[in-house]
Amino acid sequence: MSEDNESHLVKNRECGECTACCVELLIDDKNFKKPANQACENLMEAGGCKIYLQRPSVCQDWYCAWRFMGQLDDSWRPDLSGIMLRSDENGIIFQPIQDPKVVLIRDRAIELIGGGVAQGIPMSLSIPTKAGYRSYGLSLNEPLEEAVQSRNLVIIQDKLLELIDFAASQNTSPIPILEV
Repeated sequence: MSEDNESHLVKNRECGECTACCVELLIDDKNFKKPANQACENLMEAGGCKIYLQRPSVCQDWYCAWRFMGQLDDSWRPDLSGIMLRSDENGIIFQPIQDPKVVLIRDRAIELIGGGVAQGIPMSLSIPTKAGYRSYGLSLNEPLEEAVQSRNLVIIQDKLLELIDFAASQNTSPIPILEV
């Protein structure tokens, strides 16, 4: 990564009106804390960050996958797609920020998920359980492998809906209340 910390980003691709990371993510850094599923105190009503030039390093260093995955078109911006894509050392995480049973079974989501599964790229979901509780993380590769191999959209959609229901029904721990 370059000194400007942005050399890996898609050229001319900006967050624009999207503030999904400023709302959805839990930030529990020694220098900055923000609860999950709650707007950051620095998020301006019209969008953007009040302290953008002085924002904490945890915010400066993080970008959703849409910002650096050139193969994703503008419709994948989280506020437009309803899905925040995150990457980690294990692959790609699909975190719905709208109804998972709607946004995750759309053709473009299935194309990306199925393509990743078919290529052996680790794909997972982060599905909300109940208000105030952590989302449930679920690996997709093994449970979706047979459905993806069928290359049948309805079969893949049905399996995804089954996995979403399973994840949403799991007992997870409460989202920590952070002292900010």
